[in-house]
Amino acid sequence: MFERRLAGRRLVDALAAVASRYEPAARKEKLRLLDALAGRRVGRPGSLARLHEALCFLQAYPDDPEVLERVDRALAEFPRRVARLRAVARRRLHDSGIANTTLDYPFGFPMARWLATRFPHDCEVAWARFVDTERLDETLSLLATAAEGDAFSEGGMGWRAWLGVAKGGRPMTDLQLLLEVFERTGLPEETRDWLYESLALPVVWRPRGVGASRTLARVPPARVFFHADGLERRVASLVDALARPLPPLRRAPRALAEALIEAAHVAMATRQRELHAFSYPNPDDVLLVDVDRGVRLAFVGILPGFRLPLEGYYAFLALKNGIPVAYGGGWELFGTLDFAVNVFASFRQGESAFLATELLRAYRRIFGMRTIVVDRYQLGHESAEALRSGAFYFYHRLGFRPRDPAVLRVLEAEQSKIAADRSYRSPIPILKRLAGAEVYLALPGGHREPEKRLRATDVSGLIARLIARDFGGDRGVAVRESTARARRELGVTGWTAWPTAERRAFAQLSLVAALIGDLETWPSVERRRLVRVFRAKGRGSERTYANLLDSHRWLRRSLEALVT
Repeated sequence: MFERRLAGRRLVDALAAVASRYEPAARKEKLRLLDALAGRRVGRPGSLARLHEALCFLQAYPDDPEVLERVDRALAEFPRRVARLRAVARRRLHDSGIANTTLDYPFGFPMARWLATRFPHDCEVAWARFVDTERLDETLSLLATAAEGDAFSEGGMGWRAWLGVAKGGRPMTDLQLLLEVFERTGLPEETRDWLYESLALPVVWRPRGVGASRTLARVPPARVFFHADGLERRVASLVDALARPLPPLRRAPRALAEALIEAAHVAMATRQRELHAFSYPNPDDVLLVDVDRGVRLAFVGILPGFRLPLEGYYAFLALKNGIPVAYGGGWELFGTLDFAVNVFASFRQGESAFLATELLRAYRRIFGMRTIVVDRYQLGHESAEALRSGAFYFYHRLGFRPRDPAVLRVLEAEQSKIAADRSYRSPIPILKRLAGAEVYLALPGGHREPEKRLRATDVSGLIARLIARDFGGDRGVAVRESTARARRELGVTGWTAWPTAERRAFAQLSLVAALIGDLETWPSVERRRLVRVFRAKGRGSERTYANLLDSHRWLRRSLEALVT
């Protein structure tokens, strides 16, 4: 038995070692190892997890149809492999997202609701891990009727018994009941979601079935790209790549948009992650870019009521041969894009630089940005994952550069060490110092001093001071009076006929207009254009809003003058 286990582990290690090699001999070795592993028991959880990751990688980056067929078959068999493990061994795969394992995480309201709706029998509140019972008592006492309030007081039945009573005999989980209670609060959605998230209720989920785990997650591609000639790992000039003709962009049909959003939910939930755009996606604003090498990029816009106050924002899910391999986002304001990409750990041996380049080419098509910024968190500031992955050097190879003098000094010293010893690797303490400031890539027409650019946080600070100074801190009055003033000075007519989302967006952005003292003296054409900008924030496509905002030079110059 021990010899068979050892042989299985060695086979797994050999497959993991050869997975990202693509010469003819490596292909033959992959086929040999896949055949040898078919039906062979791998009982060690660590080896089984390693086998899983190697198979996921090869499904996204297959050599040819023969390799892919064996990989697909092996992954289809994986739920049964896990089911055959002893309970103790299976628990060691907890939080892996592999089929037939369990994970738990304090998901926010949108993701918890999706899980409870999509997998009603496979998820529940992990009460054994929940500790803040007093907070739950207090919260439920607020959400229940006043007449029920004593149930949560000293000597009352308490929240646990109340949950059983409140179900009224309906066949539902505690999670489903709690979500129902929050759904019916009548609170604004943002307040409701914040209140739910503040409880930090851990949800335990057992992903199983097709499309319900990392193991079987896939959006069928139109065709599969094979890698007989190897991986594309060259790092070309990003400035040159963004100057070439950009890839075509199209809106996803509704059914495909919903399938891609579903894939994003599964990809994130199985990795215990959440993203604002995936929590509040707009299925009518999903943009697609299909590029070479089997890569499809899905850019997901946000429902109008949940968009960022000023910036334009699209998150993305990147798929390779239909397999979700990366996610991230792009936030754009006045020609500057803040960019973040996270390649899932299973696929970091692949074509990450090619993927990042194509993502930025797509964002260039969407926003037309002229400057690109990567936040220091993406480089490793307070992010152990980014440090371990060497994120700073990944972006540096793409052409991003720091401008902070202290970081530049550290980088110069590290480059000297690398030049003297090609095997040298910057240690974690040095990587933390390199991640001490943003890095930038300037395109033609880009900001000469991007560290001094106008930021959304600058504008929000101005608005906070305005409300305190002119409205005594009364935000309701500030919005009402600013909206009335903006409507008057911008010559708005037909207000009551506008869609609700457009009126709401205009009201929110009226506080930006309130910062501009000479608004009524602007040329009439510029005031009309500003109305279009504000209304577009509440319309179907955020791309339209971002493009209109970026082209409004009067607004940009007025805001820049206020923060300098």
